[in-house]
Amino acid sequence: MGREKRNSMDQELWFFEENLIMPLQADTKEEALTKLGTLLLHNGYVKESFIPAILAREVEYATGLPTGEISVAIPHTDAIHVSRQAVAVGILENPVQFCIMGDPDNTPVNVNIIFMLAVPDKDKVMVMLQQLMDIIPDKNYLSALGSTKDRAKIVEMLNEKLNAGVRAERNAKPEEETKPTVNEITLTITHPVGLHARPATLFVRTAAQFKSAITIKHGEMKGNAKSIIKVLCMGAVNGSTIQLSAEGEDAQEALAALKELVESDFGGVE
Repeated sequence: MGREKRNSMDQELWFFEENLIMPLQADTKEEALTKLGTLLLHNGYVKESFIPAILAREVEYATGLPTGEISVAIPHTDAIHVSRQAVAVGILENPVQFCIMGDPDNTPVNVNIIFMLAVPDKDKVMVMLQQLMDIIPDKNYLSALGSTKDRAKIVEMLNEKLNAGVRAERNAKPEEETKPTVNEITLTITHPVGLHARPATLFVRTAAQFKSAITIKHGEMKGNAKSIIKVLCMGAVNGSTIQLSAEGEDAQEALAALKELVESDFGGVE
């Protein structure tokens, strides 16, 4: 498949073997990120500023996700540092420690696979992230990906899974509207990057302040609003409508706080 096909089919995201490091040998997350970033730089996808930018962003906003036996990280940085869209994958020879995304205590997690995103259009960050989120909750898939030694097979596995959600969305029927319950609200995401990265972290931290069980729903996706993985899996972009429901002693207060956060565009964070 030639370079001209890269991301030419609607929102499909294609992975190419030139952006794979397997095994990725690194003792620290900084070394792992530098090696993947250098690969993208060498292949013409990013600018020289990309590597220091992605290292700095990892310090401020961690990207580790505890997904079971095979945990992952999804590092990325601002569009200004990117020339062309790509995803680089590093399958680590030995796990390295990242901090868990959205965890104020910076709890470490041993990461086995790194998916590094290079996105030249900030409005497409959430689209690419959602395609990765079709992979991340599938523990069996991650285990198979991490144990496969055939580079061509890895490319095939990634491209099939990355684009499965896009194809399904094309064929999906519109969902019928449902009437909100007393402790349920509907909100529209208006932040430029959607419910992702910094906005997602603020959303989860706000939800975690309340005792009530809080559920977030977007389309057919539903999950715990206090889980960064579940919130990211929603794939809520700028303009998306989400439903929040809460059950517990402080349910109304929880929904009010989340409503205020969303309607304030998450306090203006980028």
